[in-house]
Amino acid sequence: MAVQDARRPQSYIMEAPANIKARIKDQLEPGEVVKVQLETDYTLDGRYGSDWLVVTNRRVMAVRQGDMVIIPLLQLTSVTVIDYQGNSFLRVTADGQAHDLVRYSRTLHSRFAQAPILIERYAQEAAHDDRELVPREIRWKAKAEQRSRCPKCGGVLPRRHRQCPNCLDQRRLIMRLLSYVVPHWKLVAVASALLVITTGLGLLPPLFYRTIIDSVLLPASQGETVVVLEQGGGSDLITRLVTPLAAPGTRQLLYLMVFLLFATHFLDATLEAWRHYLISLLGQTITFNLRNQMYSHLQTLSLSYFSKEDTGRIMQRVTGDVRRLQDFLSNGLQHLLQDILKLVSITAMLLMMSPRLTLMIMIPTPFLIITTIFFSRWLRRVYSLLWKRYDGISSILADTIPGMRVVKAFAQENREVARFEQRSRELLDGEMNAAKINAIFGPTMGMITFMATVLIWWLGGERVLSGTLTLGALTAFNSYMAQFYQPVRNLCNLNRTFQQTASSAERVFDVLDTEPEVSEEEKLPPIPPIRGRVEFRNVTFAYEPGEPVLKNMSFTVEPGEMIGLAGHSGAGKSTLINMITGFYFADDGQVLVDGHDLSKVDPRSLRDQIGVVLQEPFLFNGTIAENIAYGKPGASLREIIAAAKAANAHEFIIRFPDGYDTRVGERGARLSGGERQRLAIARAILKDPKILILDEATASVDTETEAKIQEALDRLIKGRTTFAIAHRLSTLRNANRLFILERGELVEVGTHDELINSGGVYARLCQMQAALAQLRAV
Repeated sequence: MAVQDARRPQSYIMEAPANIKARIKDQLEPGEVVKVQLETDYTLDGRYGSDWLVVTNRRVMAVRQGDMVIIPLLQLTSVTVIDYQGNSFLRVTADGQAHDLVRYSRTLHSRFAQAPILIERYAQEAAHDDRELVPREIRWKAKAEQRSRCPKCGGVLPRRHRQCPNCLDQRRLIMRLLSYVVPHWKLVAVASALLVITTGLGLLPPLFYRTIIDSVLLPASQGETVVVLEQGGGSDLITRLVTPLAAPGTRQLLYLMVFLLFATHFLDATLEAWRHYLISLLGQTITFNLRNQMYSHLQTLSLSYFSKEDTGRIMQRVTGDVRRLQDFLSNGLQHLLQDILKLVSITAMLLMMSPRLTLMIMIPTPFLIITTIFFSRWLRRVYSLLWKRYDGISSILADTIPGMRVVKAFAQENREVARFEQRSRELLDGEMNAAKINAIFGPTMGMITFMATVLIWWLGGERVLSGTLTLGALTAFNSYMAQFYQPVRNLCNLNRTFQQTASSAERVFDVLDTEPEVSEEEKLPPIPPIRGRVEFRNVTFAYEPGEPVLKNMSFTVEPGEMIGLAGHSGAGKSTLINMITGFYFADDGQVLVDGHDLSKVDPRSLRDQIGVVLQEPFLFNGTIAENIAYGKPGASLREIIAAAKAANAHEFIIRFPDGYDTRVGERGARLSGGERQRLAIARAILKDPKILILDEATASVDTETEAKIQEALDRLIKGRTTFAIAHRLSTLRNANRLFILERGELVEVGTHDELINSGGVYARLCQMQAALAQLRAV
């Protein structure tokens, strides 16, 4: 009876229709287990349809509409993917005959990328009768495939992104941004209360104007009281309040109204200043937390994220985009609330004063809404493109400024200026395109609102002349109308702020939604203190699906061994090092340190016990002491000096006037290459790692400096498991063993003398290097 594998990677077993399940089940033999079950989107003859690739622990099957192809794994001699324009074939060779199993489109490339590796692996297991091992990375890749396409539009999602950039709901983005306001609800409540008070104070001046005109100026100029046929809007209340204090038509009433105008404005300005400070505090606090959250999240992302993203683009998101969000939270959001409150309260006042004239004000409203919708869609596309061009400018600056020495060395200043001017010109074109839209948008809105002003003066003037409306009432009405259209126009102009905010929020949340190297849900345990035993078990790894850089690599390194890594450029040496340090996980197989699978432990706890010395050491813009102690922040000055002496760095350090307090400059620009290298060695010595990585640590220095560095390295490697990549192969003579890599495979293992005598790849590399040295000597 066939069994189901409880340990198989479920995401590589796609759910099949009942008829396909039955056909597969009928073919399974007793003890045969389904390992892989994948659906295609093409039939073998190129028509749209679905075939199924099935791999068991014994055979590989192609389940088609009319037939099945079944081949025992032990008969396979090769498995390859044949790429054509727009589609690919999975081809196997068995007993000298090629078989095209399935055909699929390029959109399913990532789904089938691991299929050849898995087939080869299960074929080897069938030959050796080994148990299946299921690395976490394979399960992760399979799970990622399930969400690799947007369910709404069907487009391919960017790698590690959960949301499709083309289908993001901007309202949801704004609501998500507003969720950061909730923890500060007390501050929001106080600011909102002040907003209500200041809005109410802003409604009083037109009533004072009306009282001054109708109860002071007109009676004094005409010698009589004007008969008011249409009252309301608070004027009766004002008149009743001030009549006991001052009689109509007197200077006392004028002085009282002027004083009330001044007092109202002063109180309004005072409360508004307080409210503005509180809102600024709210915006600054939220963006402070958001910026720190982004930077903290960036620290959790894998090295592959930074290898695929431009530094300038990341910087633009952490600084520029967060700044735009701050502007929205500090200004745009409060302006929005204030304008809505003003709009409601002023509309109520206008209706109380004259419902008929208020209807005239409402006539332009539909035109305002239609115009706003039209321009908002236009602006959305323009600003989305504009932010990408800002990213381009930031990327150029982040690229050229650190490399200014190279630019000047090759006299390429004019070229870089031209490249920057081109990007700057593209940005200017985008800015001017946005300016043109806004130049049309603003006057169009102004013309629409001006139509209502003309109507009010026309109809209101007729009523004043007919004696049914006072001049003061018309003046107050026009003052309210001006206040009415101001928030309307602000809300229309705020559309641009919403577009900018939505674009910036999308980019900020895009970073925050990128999956970390180790998710909070996993909570991987830390690796205990290690001795330094490293083992690779059938490790296969590819940066891009279907293009493995390491192929089925296996070896074991005992604690304290020094391993030299050699091979042609691109052979996989640096990739092997990156996997030992936990920067990448195996697509297939296992990488173990002291028996612990690195895919199942916290990589930070591993790296805390590994020291790295690179060919181009990176120094931070701080003091020499701070850079040496970077891996051990609490180190004492005595420990720092001891590490520097062991690295042959103490002598040149004390020659500086400030000694260990000397600032090294950006990326160590004030030091020579050899000095930077020795500081990197001192940093590794102070950390006292159990595993040491030397990535061509002496490749970029002269012979005298190399001798000092090599002497320091000899001290450093004692008692530590060391992996050394060397530019000069002669420096690997003292290694316990040499691993020779070629095209991602471990082709030779042995001592220097053994490999020289074998006449293999390493011997040829040494001969080529010796011949090159003789040419240089000549």
